[in-house]
Amino acid sequence: MIQIYGAGIAGTYLYHFLSSEGLEVAIYDRRKEPDCRCAWGIVYSEAKSFYSEIGLNFDDYVILKPEFVVANGVWLKNRDIVIFDKKKLLSNLWVEMGKVEEPEIIIDATGVARAYLPKIENDRVLPTVQTKEKHDVEPNLYIQMERTGYAWAFPLGDGWWHIGAGNIERGEIERLLAELRAKYGFNSTKPACNCVGKVRMLPPSRCKPFVSGNVVGVGEAIGCVSGAGEGNAPALASARILADCLLNSELENYEQRILKELEWVENEQRFVDAMLQNSYLTAIRLLPKIISVESRRTVQHSLEEIRKLIGI
Repeated sequence: MIQIYGAGIAGTYLYHFLSSEGLEVAIYDRRKEPDCRCAWGIVYSEAKSFYSEIGLNFDDYVILKPEFVVANGVWLKNRDIVIFDKKKLLSNLWVEMGKVEEPEIIIDATGVARAYLPKIENDRVLPTVQTKEKHDVEPNLYIQMERTGYAWAFPLGDGWWHIGAGNIERGEIERLLAELRAKYGFNSTKPACNCVGKVRMLPPSRCKPFVSGNVVGVGEAIGCVSGAGEGNAPALASARILADCLLNSELENYEQRILKELEWVENEQRFVDAMLQNSYLTAIRLLPKIISVESRRTVQHSLEEIRKLIGI
């Protein structure tokens, strides 16, 4: 019997994938229903492929595809990022929650909480604030980033926006949000809702162990978040790898496969490390690897555009 804790992107995907393969699986989440915080964006082709494997038509959840990603004033042509209704998708994947006694395997899909794996030494978790607001702004994806954090505005259709920011230094979040608002025309207004959250920004190699006793981590619990804060697609990829390892009784290969197949996540988080440490030469050396991946996945960009964006 497999017990999954955490019914987010990774946990729900794993539950349905493993159940469809005939495994006995239970899933539990302390929330009463999915929430709408964070993570409205995903790479369309990747999501479409992953969700088709559990019989879900991802097109039913796509809200829109922005024409541009505008980061620090640099306009980049969007290649494959879409905004999707994450809450609706998770709501349709949620099943009756339950816990079993003495499961053979426990899957820690609790995200930044990492509730069942050993705690990470020198963890790096960014506090975030998030709101849902109405604005008359061209529906692109807007980002304002700096060395220690970033702010974002995701269009949700019909004039609604998901706006938020995260920063290592909590006191800098409001300043960063103010810069985003001033730069792109998001005037302060009364939000429809607001919340706080956290995001782990650490290379997977620094989130070991992935396996501890009968506990196995997946998704953000093991650092599967890109350097740009993208967690949905890496969560799905890590869940698919874990499913393979469980079905083929190859759990001993799980850590190696994560580090190999999600090397692009590792590189992007190493880039974040280099920027935080002012190691600009290391950051520049990593850029070609990052650009070669993201120019296929997310946006069309050149080395010069990225150097202008990050200011090195």
